[in-house]
Amino acid sequence: MAIAASSKKNGKQKAEAGATKPKAIIIKYRDRLIFLRQAKEYSEKNDTGRAVQLYLKYLDAIACYNGIKEAQLTPNIFDKQTGLAEILMVSQVYWDLAKSYDRHQKMHKESQRCLDQFVKFSLGFKFQYINSEIIRKYIRKRMAYNHKNFEAANQKIMVNTKGCYVATFCYGEDHQITNELRYFKAHILQYQLGKSFVSLYYRLSPPLVAFLEKNSILGIFFKFFSRPILKSFSFFSTKFIISK
Repeated sequence: MAIAASSKKNGKQKAEAGATKPKAIIIKYRDRLIFLRQAKEYSEKNDTGRAVQLYLKYLDAIACYNGIKEAQLTPNIFDKQTGLAEILMVSQVYWDLAKSYDRHQKMHKESQRCLDQFVKFSLGFKFQYINSEIIRKYIRKRMAYNHKNFEAANQKIMVNTKGCYVATFCYGEDHQITNELRYFKAHILQYQLGKSFVSLYYRLSPPLVAFLEKNSILGIFFKFFSRPILKSFSFFSTKFIISK
């Protein structure tokens, strides 16, 4: 009952806030998904110019509705539960903009800014793994003109994420062993072999953990056998690798 009341109150507050905004801003915000759909259509037709214009129109509609500029957009303006789908859409828009700007030498700074926004709207969300795979595959296909910028964005996603899927599944988000394995991950990302290992880990571990969460009995057996291994590896990595 309390949750329902709180949800109703939040909805009322949003409605009241919307009622105080200029009509033009409300209409623009209401039509933002139309801009997004049109942008996707033009993008599929390789009409990059029109696609970019409509993507910016979509982002501007969200920014204006929240009383900020497009460059100030952040995931914090959205509700982390009800706004998750829109956060994902915003991340994809910045991704498409980053690729579009990357094709023009004079727009590389803007491409970098959009990549930074793509990373910002990826970190800590359920779709982070999906977004990391998108950028990884793009880099692997050598489609980026400014390869270093895209590689740097990929590294930010891998380094800044708290995601340590197997350890978190076995021990929990804030357990000492989980944190020690995060430090190990950050340490090995300094080396090319370490980058390859982490990249492979992020490809394999999310679907594995998702499978184990759906199959509770297998999950229990997995934890039983994996915890001693993770504990020993954590001790070894902390004492003989990270401490050096």
